[in-house]
Amino acid sequence: TARLQEIKQRFYVRDFDGIFLEPTNLSVYTAQYVPRRALCYYDLFSHPELQAILSTRPEIYCLGAGSGSELLGITAASCQLPEKTSKTAPIKIHLQDYADWSCILQHLETTARCKWNIDKSEISYNFSMGNLLDISPAMEADISRSQLVTAMFVFNELFADKTNAIKFVKSLVLHMQQGSHFLLVDSAGSFSSVKVSGKSYMSYMFFDSLQQHFTPIISEDSKWFRHASALDYPLPIENMRYFVRLY
Repeated sequence: TARLQEIKQRFYVRDFDGIFLEPTNLSVYTAQYVPRRALCYYDLFSHPELQAILSTRPEIYCLGAGSGSELLGITAASCQLPEKTSKTAPIKIHLQDYADWSCILQHLETTARCKWNIDKSEISYNFSMGNLLDISPAMEADISRSQLVTAMFVFNELFADKTNAIKFVKSLVLHMQQGSHFLLVDSAGSFSSVKVSGKSYMSYMFFDSLQQHFTPIISEDSKWFRHASALDYPLPIENMRYFVRLY
């Protein structure tokens, strides 16, 4: 559609505000991009290291996660936890974004609970709005009480403002609790590179260099997610090549 083509063009010139601060774009973006990312995140959170984290019934703070890919992918992966896993407390999934995705997230939550028979005692969801480049005390508190913080396809946008992105990383380091985990995922292509002093770097290189704060558990510079060939969806679902770091 014309709306989708406009969104793709704005991505090309990195006009993220032009995409996400226009309410009429959000449902179109969700229909096009959320299915493949949700499937990818489901596959990623099915890995033993992330299943082990989910089994502790953690509080998860998902940065830039308003479109719902994390909601669907993490929820689907949690359905794979062994029945013997303690359910004395719900997994808490906190979805953060700077645009108002509340209506779309409510629809996705309702559908997920219905389709997968998920009670509020098993998983709870929360959505809050805030700008990561102007982080508030409330957001710092959300980070500090979370056992897992995710940044999935978000740092490319943040590094469009390098100065404030670095400030956010410093705040992240300062407020993450000892022993918690940080999951970084983004495109493995050149679109995710950041230019510093004329040289291009992938965002994971920045975090890898902070060895005193981030110890890699999963480290893959290029990984393909290919969806099942028999998958039926009204729009084409593209395969994804991405990098992943779990610290």
